[in-house]
Amino acid sequence: MYDIITIGEILAEILAEKKNQNFFELGGTLLGPFPSGAPAIAIDQAAKMGAKTTIVAKVGKDDFGLLNKNRLESSGVDISNIIETSDNTTGNAFVTYATDGSRRFIFHFKHAACGELGPHDIDDALIKNSKILHIMGCSVTGSPSMSAAIMKAIRTAKKHNVKISFDPNIRPELLTGETSNYFNEILESCDFLLTGKSELVKLFGAYEKNLLELLKKKDRIIVIKDGSRGTDVYTRSEAFQVGTFPTIEVDPTGAGDCFDGTFLALYCNGVDIKTATKYGNAAGALAVSKKGPMEGNCRIEEIEHLISENPSVEAVDIENPFTKLL
Repeated sequence: MYDIITIGEILAEILAEKKNQNFFELGGTLLGPFPSGAPAIAIDQAAKMGAKTTIVAKVGKDDFGLLNKNRLESSGVDISNIIETSDNTTGNAFVTYATDGSRRFIFHFKHAACGELGPHDIDDALIKNSKILHIMGCSVTGSPSMSAAIMKAIRTAKKHNVKISFDPNIRPELLTGETSNYFNEILESCDFLLTGKSELVKLFGAYEKNLLELLKKKDRIIVIKDGSRGTDVYTRSEAFQVGTFPTIEVDPTGAGDCFDGTFLALYCNGVDIKTATKYGNAAGALAVSKKGPMEGNCRIEEIEHLISENPSVEAVDIENPFTKLL
């Protein structure tokens, strides 16, 4: 049995070296390729935390695919469910950064190997024999066949009481009405909503009422990641906030994915959610300190060292407006 299984894109990522560097002018140094893809980053981190993990994905029979498989396997991910295809090359993403911290992506995704993934690639037994199915929103919007594959897995997980984790991880470059319609079904089904605050605003606008409705419908854990402002967590019975750890941000890509992998791995190991959140925040801080989406992934010893150096970062109970209304 797997602790965590994920389904989605595996990419090779190419980075602009300097801020405000664009891709429509000649010149400029590019860095990489780096192993990437939001679900791949998250599952790599979960494996580094000791969870038994696997990813269902497609790569091309090329160096980019090998780059990713080698990285995931070295971290402890079971790569036997990564499918190699000769029909297309491994997907990629080109990323450029602005001085305000924002990023722009150019994706080769929909018509790449990762976009070929379809419902026929989903083994129901694999889903049934896992504790948690973790899904990223960017994967749902990646291609019609991938979204169909993910929805098949979601419905199988729900039928067999496998917990579902969802990080909306919205990428405007991939968002289309055709595939984003699945978001509502996943939100209704998920046991863990691991989301950024900005994504909640994009999904719901004034989101407090919507979160209340989600808690009314199901006993679940809602985690709201808000960058340097910390992380809020709500359940039916408790609410708390965990602050951030000091870091020098070099590359923000992968921070939220590292939080997800850390939090879910510790949850599977029976760790309480306050501790799992604190460790998740520490993992995110370590993730942004290195260039490359997966280069800042870390093991528990590194997280514990950062925590030991910052004993003031603790979970603090906050008012739970949901408890009064349930």
